[in-house]
Amino acid sequence: MLEVPTELRTLLEQIARDGATTTWTLIRKRLKGLPRLHTDDQCVVLWMVDDERRKDEPLLSALVTVGNRQVHPRYPAIVEQLGIRTGSIPSGQRTAWSYEVLKARQYWRHR
Repeated sequence: MLEVPTELRTLLEQIARDGATTTWTLIRKRLKGLPRLHTDDQCVVLWMVDDERRKDEPLLSALVTVGNRQVHPRYPAIVEQLGIRTGSIPSGQRTAWSYEVLKARQYWRHR
């Protein structure tokens, strides 16, 4: 499991460079060796990806979505675990998530 966050981080950095978002289904297609993860395990892996970031880096976990580019239901738990405040009302959380997606795309665009 230790190499999964590293591989996922590399993939999410590329997705950010491409100005895109992704889903766990697409992640599994691109990372062939990735085991099928329970939602709680997905949350832990994404937390591990973001826990290793430099303080000036945006959250790569924001790029993992569900459905039609909707915030992943575990994203608020990841953010909370990282000690980041986003607001308690759903609209505030969605706004904070959208901003984080934008920051990730801008940060990684030319790196």
